[in-house]
Amino acid sequence: MDRHRDRRGHHRVGVLRGHRHRRPGHHRPRPVGGAAGTTLPAPSHTGAGWVPAPDVPDRLLLRFARAGHVAGLPTDDLERRVGDMGRTLGLDVAVSATPTLVEVAIGAFPDQRTTTIRVEPRDVDLDTIARLDDLARRVADGMPAADALAELEALAPTRHHPAVTLAAFGVTAAAVTPILGGGWREALTALVAGVAVGAVVRPGPGRDAVRAVSTPAAAVVAGLVCAVAAEAVAGVGADLATLAALVAILPGMALTVGIRDLTTGHLQSGVANTAVALVQLMGLVFGVAVVRSLSEGWFGRSPGVTISSAGPLLEVAAAAAAGAALTITLNAGARDFGWGAVAAALAVGIRTPAADLLGDEAAAFVAALAVGLAGNLFDRVLHRSPLVFIVPGILLLVPGSLGFESAARLVSGDTIAGVEVGVDTVVTALAIVYGLVVSSALSQGRRSPG
Repeated sequence: MDRHRDRRGHHRVGVLRGHRHRRPGHHRPRPVGGAAGTTLPAPSHTGAGWVPAPDVPDRLLLRFARAGHVAGLPTDDLERRVGDMGRTLGLDVAVSATPTLVEVAIGAFPDQRTTTIRVEPRDVDLDTIARLDDLARRVADGMPAADALAELEALAPTRHHPAVTLAAFGVTAAAVTPILGGGWREALTALVAGVAVGAVVRPGPGRDAVRAVSTPAAAVVAGLVCAVAAEAVAGVGADLATLAALVAILPGMALTVGIRDLTTGHLQSGVANTAVALVQLMGLVFGVAVVRSLSEGWFGRSPGVTISSAGPLLEVAAAAAAGAALTITLNAGARDFGWGAVAAALAVGIRTPAADLLGDEAAAFVAALAVGLAGNLFDRVLHRSPLVFIVPGILLLVPGSLGFESAARLVSGDTIAGVEVGVDTVVTALAIVYGLVVSSALSQGRRSPG
């Protein structure tokens, strides 16, 4: 048996620099994480010696990292929050996150203890994010690590009643219809189709197995509802109503997060998030294309519908309704519904006049900058997570509909128009990203002197 003393004078058994001796029956402790949830390894005595369990600060940090990832924190925000929590706990921490993996190294180099946390990508849970930020704030104010760990272990994801969630999908679809240029007929059709979309994509027991096909299935359901409505009621624009019904699941936010990760140097996460967004877009386009083929065979080609402007006041009111409904689909707490409405109204209220003065891309930058600054002010004044305010506002700016239109045109063979709209999509996403980055830099600059 090989023995040597570490720098603290403790004996280590079976460990030599550069390699390890392992006896039969010796197993390394399993990493933390997994889709079904796991627990941290307990102390165990094996044939190769004593394997210590992580102490309370380490366990708190690891569970905090996993909870933040499961709640849908973007890579940059997750790494920054975990790093801040580590420094608060007096730990040397290095963290690397991807959409399916978090690696946390605790301790000074080269004596780091690395834990790999495997997670499945989930939908954004704004209420959990808000509670995690509140917990981190209380730990920084002196909350004992043991109490914080106990609270974190009892943390459960927010789930609204299914009827409330379905209604939120319908209200979101109906509210964004006038913003897209539709009338009351399209709004009513989108309301029904949006509820149907929510029924397809809403998470529930046993639905993980069909999660991969839920996006194209939702597109098929929405397209069928709108096609039947267009056949039954004269003057209904099936394509516009279908797009409105799908707004809540368009991957514009995923595309924006992916581009943000790329611009901030998180290349692996950026590529992965962008690829996920593109796959979701193609799934939606596939579903709509199937329905369009069926409806043209059954009902013939539907006549086009003239798109008209709803006016700035109606657009702002519709954005407020959509923002409140979106906070429900994002699992926000009840006290944050109003803030979601304010954020969305602010975003659309600034973007609409700015587009007339500056153009669409510059308007997206200005609106994102305003929402980001307001979100950071929301954090400083009310001590609430800024993402609770920022995400609903940005969702009505992200170019999900443009990406959908680009993919649809490419699939239909209109390559030149599809590429042009695709470039506009990327430029708009970059404008939003830069607006958020600038707002974050300005907010941090104001805090640094204090």
